Amino acid sequence: MQATNQHKLNAVQLNLIKSFQYLHNDQQISEIDSLINFYLEKKLDDAICKEESQKQFTEEIYEQWLNELKSK
Repeated sequence: MQATNQHKLNAVQLNLIKSFQYLHNDQQISEIDSLINFYLEKKLDDAICKEESQKQFTEEIYEQWLNELKSK
């Protein structure tokens, strides 16, 4: 069976796999997992902050939405 484009690994994925050869125990894998998660969380937080700023969302708007949900 031939691999389709959706199943091919990209350059980042290939580099990560190559790097795994230097990991020798579960602790190192856990540390790498934590670093990747931290990086992705930071990117998500940055994107959320950017959208909030552009759309001028404030704490008051979020409170209003919560109150609307509670009243339904």
